[in-house]
Amino acid sequence: MEKVFIYNELLGLKGTSGVLQQTNEKGYYDLVIKIKENRHRIFLPISQTVIIFSEPVIEMDQSLELE
Repeated sequence: MEKVFIYNELLGLKGTSGVLQQTNEKGYYDLVIKIKENRHRIFLPISQTVIIFSEPVIEMDQSLELE
């Protein structure tokens, strides 16, 4: 499970925080989002949805050499 930002025009999601549970074989993201005070499980089509992982990629310093 990964924390993500969700963009989906159909539902008007513009950087909504959520948790990616999985992707399924039918072409949907299985996500959990918070609406008001409750958490809801939703399925969004991969072809119409952009997700960005919340955790940035850690850049390794390539100048360091390990012996």
